[in-house]
Amino acid sequence: MYLSASPLQQSLAHNGFGKNAIDDARRRSAEDFESARFRATLFGLFSRIIGRQSELLDLNEVERVCKPAVRHYAGIQTVRIADIKGSEGRTHDFDIQFNPRQDHNKERWVNVALARQNGAALPPVELVKFGDVYFVRDGHHRISVAKRFGQREIEAEVTVYEEV
Repeated sequence: MYLSASPLQQSLAHNGFGKNAIDDARRRSAEDFESARFRATLFGLFSRIIGRQSELLDLNEVERVCKPAVRHYAGIQTVRIADIKGSEGRTHDFDIQFNPRQDHNKERWVNVALARQNGAALPPVELVKFGDVYFVRDGHHRISVAKRFGQREIEAEVTVYEEV
């Protein structure tokens, strides 16, 4: 075991991954982040050219305009990632396809990717459902990583907002 290793590094070492394997896994995850970040740039440019929206919908703006009257907890559900189109407060960090748009997301994104690849149990994301659209409260990086690795659904704690 390495002194001052992170819990993830300790877990990898415990599961038979040496320092070189950990470094290789981190490098590959960083490359995956850079690839996803590049896709966000291309998607943003392409979206502007064809007049298509590339940004996540803003839950705060939707609430301001629609004023949901009823809110209730709907429990843990499996949600299609394709149905998640918005965010509460992170609309500039990820595009509508959940590619990371900002470099400051890299370290957290890489750590989530490493945890996922190591088989760590990640907690459900927190979503708000308003109409047919889901908005992320917590779990942007987990969604981005899941989508990057081809996952189509994700476990989520869902709160439903309804208009009356």
